[in-house]
Amino acid sequence: MFPEDKPGLEHFGYLESMSVWERDMPRASDLLLSVSMCAEVYKGKIVDLALAASEEIRQMAQEQEPLWLFDTNNQTEILNEAEYKRRFVHLDPTLEEIIKVIARGGPIDIPNLNGNVENAQMSMLEMENSAMPSEIEASRAIGVVLVDPINLVNMLMDVDQWSCVFSNIVSKATNLGLLMTGADGNPNGSLQVMTAQFHLPSPLVRPREVYFARYSRQLDFNTWLVTDVSLESIFPNPLVQCQRRPSGCLIQGLQTGLSLVTWVEHNVVCNGLVPQMFRQILKSGVAFSAKRWMLTMERHYDRNATVKKQYDQPLEQPLQDNNIEKGRKNLVKLAERMVRSYNAIFSSCSENQWMPLRIQGGGDIFVKTGLNLDARGTPRGVAVTISTSVWLPIPQKDVFEFLRAGDNRCKWDLLSIGCMTRDELHISSARDPANSVSLVMVEPPNGREDKSEMFYLQESFTDSTVMYIIYAPVDASAVQYIMEGKDSDDVVMLASGFAVLPLSPEKTNFPEEIVTGGSVLTMAFQLMDEELSTPEYLPPHSVFTANKLVSETISLIKDSLLFKSAC
Repeated sequence: MFPEDKPGLEHFGYLESMSVWERDMPRASDLLLSVSMCAEVYKGKIVDLALAASEEIRQMAQEQEPLWLFDTNNQTEILNEAEYKRRFVHLDPTLEEIIKVIARGGPIDIPNLNGNVENAQMSMLEMENSAMPSEIEASRAIGVVLVDPINLVNMLMDVDQWSCVFSNIVSKATNLGLLMTGADGNPNGSLQVMTAQFHLPSPLVRPREVYFARYSRQLDFNTWLVTDVSLESIFPNPLVQCQRRPSGCLIQGLQTGLSLVTWVEHNVVCNGLVPQMFRQILKSGVAFSAKRWMLTMERHYDRNATVKKQYDQPLEQPLQDNNIEKGRKNLVKLAERMVRSYNAIFSSCSENQWMPLRIQGGGDIFVKTGLNLDARGTPRGVAVTISTSVWLPIPQKDVFEFLRAGDNRCKWDLLSIGCMTRDELHISSARDPANSVSLVMVEPPNGREDKSEMFYLQESFTDSTVMYIIYAPVDASAVQYIMEGKDSDDVVMLASGFAVLPLSPEKTNFPEEIVTGGSVLTMAFQLMDEELSTPEYLPPHSVFTANKLVSETISLIKDSLLFKSAC
């Protein structure tokens, strides 16, 4: 769908590459087995690797030009790779000798300094002839976070907390083993081996699987370092698509409850085959930039601060009662669970893979099913998730503002057409008003006594790269229950929503050169299924419903935005 008259996903080799990736991706259990079989041998190597990486991050976080350059296009700092290599990369002795001989113009006839020149030459040859060339993504961002350093370090060292805070980036994370612990619960010196999956919100872009060590180190009373580094130098695996060079953050306490954070992202990646509409954002490095991580962390702690403050009065008074402040806190808490649920849609595992919709014209629409029997806060039964990504000739911000406005919901939501929709309650972040939680009310048309009012809990936010509009239907009784200050964990809901990525004008690689711009819109809908769908089989009625929902929603959004831009 980029544009509509272009070839489908088969043109990009996506369907074929996805199955290969799912089959060949290394499993976390293999790494865990390797560590456990020779724990002491590997532990020493991992400790040395983590210490060296931590020192590198300390220097990289504190250095300025020429190591870091400012990218005016993306408004972020990027790494000067040549300066980095001069400062931090120590060449293999054999490779250094080769470079010296070439520089002198002499014959390449050198001693076997490492014991096996042939293997070294073979590794170099394999890298040069790689079918999928690697790219370097390196950036830095600095920000102030509303939390003290020790709590921030504890969050980063707790894999469950970390994956919750960064659920828009981290779809899966596992702590494979704790190699060192700090004394008396202090995280200083804690070292763990982890695996994680980083994703963009689209079924068309495969997540990045990374295996790394995470190490925390206290520099002084109020300054900490948390460092990641990939383990491929110890556990080589040619199939790994993403390696973390030393990455992490320097955390400095400012005053009580405030931290100055310098975040460094440095990865070597192989993006492989991706649809044209995502190539630019991946190639530019902004897809997983330090700025995206930084703003996500700021937003999380801004949310915590927001729920402690006195909010503006709601637009409509009937929702207000003596427990309004507690009710709003519960609403924000429920929205956080909703956002995590939406982001989990884009995680990937062998048991729950996307499959293309088997219908004429539905090749770019993907579905998957999930069975819930006892998870709290989620409907029991089979849930069908439907998702696709489309190109829109509309700027990212315009799409975001249109979809987040409560009074526009009746223009694109099939269930709200003909109704009056509006924001009944709005809770904004003090730092960025675009980050907000709202309650959208849907009133049935006059004379429709068979329909009652309906609410949608909605959260909209941006992480510098992606703009999100995530929502879930909530009936009036549940809203009353929440606003009375009762436990929102008991509220059952199913998240759906949109993610909007930017797309700057550029020439494409299609047979006829075209120039495109605008944005990429990913939509994901979750529906409870009564047709007994399975991961291998989707009944015809469910296929028809999925196709109708996606295609008609896209048409309504396009028509509204194009009409608006034409006015």
